Amino acid sequence: MFYSSFYRSSRCRTLPATRLILGLVIPLLVLTGQPGAFASELRQFEGVVYPVEERDLALPVDGLIDEVAVAEGESVPMGKVLLRLRSQSAKFEAERRRLVWQDNTAVDTGNERLKIIAAQYQTLSKLFETTGTVSKDELNALRLEKIQAKGQLDNSLVQKSLDELEYKTAAQRLLERSLKAPIDGLVTKIEKFNGEWVSAGETVITMVDLRSVVLRTSVPDALARLLQSDQEVTANVDGAGQVTGVVTFVAPVADPASGLVRIRIEISNLNGMIRPGTRGRVLL
Repeated sequence: MFYSSFYRSSRCRTLPATRLILGLVIPLLVLTGQPGAFASELRQFEGVVYPVEERDLALPVDGLIDEVAVAEGESVPMGKVLLRLRSQSAKFEAERRRLVWQDNTAVDTGNERLKIIAAQYQTLSKLFETTGTVSKDELNALRLEKIQAKGQLDNSLVQKSLDELEYKTAAQRLLERSLKAPIDGLVTKIEKFNGEWVSAGETVITMVDLRSVVLRTSVPDALARLLQSDQEVTANVDGAGQVTGVVTFVAPVADPASGLVRIRIEISNLNGMIRPGTRGRVLL
């Protein structure tokens, strides 16, 4: 009886410790996939390197290319003109609209006419009230003329605003016939050249920003749950060797077929050693 009680008591004391050990060992097995492996043993996950930013550039209008101002492989600052379409007729239209907008003849004439009629109406009103030498019909006729003059002036002012909008539209259309760099970067591909026709929305130049690159890969869900945004990790990239990157994205969902989770790691590339399209392996 004493032995049986001692056995039960010892078993009760050792059970929590056993559970604690299992609680530490099982996650390690899940994380490494190998019995006896430790958390310090890193695994490699292979992925592909992409530019942090890549732009396929197009024009919003059709036209014939007049000049390609850059070459493939050239580094260009944001705002530099990359390509121009023939735009002589667009320049003429913008200039015509500008002249129409800046013509103040109708507004100036309307202002002067309204001033004269207003002065006449004021004089006749005094005569009508004091001497009665002016009939009410004459006074009403001049009053109507004053109202019409005011309406014509208002119409001229509205037309002036419309002329301004039409000029700005023509000027914008002229600007749209030039393609400018939206970012600092490298020209990696030119699709069209001088004398060729380009349609609106058709890619003509591709640019990339290579100051940073992104390594995209996938990892098991258990490992993805341990990663945090801005966490530093180590990677080996073909042609560049071992580099340090920062986790910028962990997908909120896993792939239903493989159970893997997509992650992105941003790596500084100020020296230009890393070439997008190559392969890299992140150590986790």
